[in-house]
Amino acid sequence: MRNVRLVALGLMVSGVLLWGGAAWALNVDVRVSSFKVDLGLEYAPGNLMDGDPATAWAGGSISSGEGQWMEFAFDVPVRVTGLGIYNGHQGPGQFEKFRRIRSGRVVYPDGSEFPFWLRDEPGEQVVKCPGKPFKSIRIVVDSVFPEGVPLARMKLAVSEVKLYLTLMPAPDDGTARGGKFVPQAPPADTTNAVPDEIKTLLRDFYVKQTSLDDDYYLLFASHVRDRFDFQFEVFKEIQRQRGTFKLLRSARVDPSGLGFELVYLDKDVAEVRAFGTYRVQVGKLDKNLEDDSVFVLMKGNEGWKILELDGQEEDF
Repeated sequence: MRNVRLVALGLMVSGVLLWGGAAWALNVDVRVSSFKVDLGLEYAPGNLMDGDPATAWAGGSISSGEGQWMEFAFDVPVRVTGLGIYNGHQGPGQFEKFRRIRSGRVVYPDGSEFPFWLRDEPGEQVVKCPGKPFKSIRIVVDSVFPEGVPLARMKLAVSEVKLYLTLMPAPDDGTARGGKFVPQAPPADTTNAVPDEIKTLLRDFYVKQTSLDDDYYLLFASHVRDRFDFQFEVFKEIQRQRGTFKLLRSARVDPSGLGFELVYLDKDVAEVRAFGTYRVQVGKLDKNLEDDSVFVLMKGNEGWKILELDGQEEDF
């Protein structure tokens, strides 16, 4: 059991911040799926809330880190409106030696959950939460950085988790639409920001692909356009045979829940990660579709165009 005392409004104590309430004491019981054991307990779960990003919890499982979890339990129901996650081991020279969270889920005791995505960089990344009053909250890891690294000894690590709390209902700041919580992609304003032209292109990709737009092929570089156009025409024919073609053509797509991360840039070639959710409204369906894909783009006479895409797929 880790005891955390909140002594004043807005005061950061042991990594926990209280908003909107008077001073009070809060006990936080930190539990994890496993932890890397050593003689000095260097990677114990208590490091998640010790206020020092230079220390870290590291999973002890032989897996890559997928499926690992961290749980924070309280004596009384509290409203967690934000999670400040310090991804990976942020001690000096340690970041590349441990795996980091790529995507995960926040899970509540009633079974409800919502996804989130993190960037592969040090520092705090805040995940907005709907502020439901519960006595515990669990973070489950779904995918990790780096992918495909065959090193069993490379453990998942998280340096710090801050709990942003409030005694009042969570404010309506645009995270709720139609009474449903919309998962938040992390901010995309990183040091190596994705050019606005590329972000517009990729948002158009999700809109045009979902709505079966005839101009979809124009999103691609000219020398690969025929291949993607052929694949798209086959997909459209399948929808005609299913009787869903006209329905999808009327779809309304909101890509504002997507975030973008610049993976690589060298003059006229770029790799960009698109992650988060895009909202699809068609017929009686109103759904947030999750995605986490990497696009390869090139810049030519027509501006930035898509060259390759990996991991993106429709899910209705």
